[in-house]
Amino acid sequence: MGTFQSGNQPSGGPAGTLAYLLLLLATTAAAYWGTAEFFHEGWFAPYGKYLIFYLLPMLLLMALTLFSLSFPRLGGIVIVLLGIGFTLWRYSRLKALHLPVAPSLWIMGFVLSLPGLLLWWKDLRQRKEGATRAGNASGRRWKARLVLILPLLVMIGVGIPLLIRNLQRVPLEHFGEVTVEGNGITLTFAPAGLGWLYSNRHPIEFRGKAYSGLSWNEIALFGKPPIGFEGKRYGSDYNGTPASIYYATREDFDRYNMFRYIDSSGTVLTDSLHDYWRLPTAEEYERCLTYRGKNAGGEIDSASGKVRYRHTPDKEGPLWAPQMEVIYYWTASCADEQHAYDISYSGRVRPVLKTSKQDYRGFRAVRVKPQQNP
Repeated sequence: MGTFQSGNQPSGGPAGTLAYLLLLLATTAAAYWGTAEFFHEGWFAPYGKYLIFYLLPMLLLMALTLFSLSFPRLGGIVIVLLGIGFTLWRYSRLKALHLPVAPSLWIMGFVLSLPGLLLWWKDLRQRKEGATRAGNASGRRWKARLVLILPLLVMIGVGIPLLIRNLQRVPLEHFGEVTVEGNGITLTFAPAGLGWLYSNRHPIEFRGKAYSGLSWNEIALFGKPPIGFEGKRYGSDYNGTPASIYYATREDFDRYNMFRYIDSSGTVLTDSLHDYWRLPTAEEYERCLTYRGKNAGGEIDSASGKVRYRHTPDKEGPLWAPQMEVIYYWTASCADEQHAYDISYSGRVRPVLKTSKQDYRGFRAVRVKPQQNP
């Protein structure tokens, strides 16, 4: 009575169970995130090519969980190393982009490493007490099945409604100039070319160079001597320190933005001012977004300052190219000294650092004055 039966009742059970539950939760969350993000930002042709990218976190966590069920000590070490490595990588990225490092980063690093620490503790206790895992093979099989089945069910439950939504989108009929009757406004949007960046596989060109994923700073300071995009992301006095960054003001944008230099056709970026095009404000975009071919009814709530829609907008023609990767447009609106607003196809407006560059963010200008006759 009270003696330990080696091989039948492995010790350290609570630690091992908690580690498994944390890994199962992380794997399931990664399945949810990967599926939702694939249909949100990865749904562009060729669609299937990018699916594996969004499922990689889930697949990695699933493999780590299955491996740790049989080799808890080694699995725990790998998990801790990956948790530390990811945290340090994220820290270096934030510092390189001059973004603030919140305390939550270190908390996240600990949470990522926690299952590994628990597995190491479980294995240490088992070794100390002389236990083996032979008698728990049935439990491990059930755990392995659950970590394979539950994320799959989440993927199906999340993916099917999103697939149906995406397949119902109004297609883009052409990449030409188009006039949109908005909610109280009428705007003529630019055709494919310099005024419409809908895909970073079709970058804009200036002086023999291709540019994609432009930052708000680069767009805003284009016309400031010397004309062009070079050296405009962080400003001419940038020396690698946050203090040396120059954030373009709204006055800079109004004076130097690249859209002022696009020709009447919207297809040539020049060295001269033309003023045929401009970038819409966040509110103008909100009033023009659509759902299933009809205006989404975007209006600003005067009390809260937030936009409300009768129907949540979707990525569809004629404002968006549904089969292309851009899902956010820069707006002409500033949030504060360091941030400008972008807007997603679903109508969400976000403050984004003016120096930020992302392949999934583009823009679409609107016409200021009529096109010249040939």
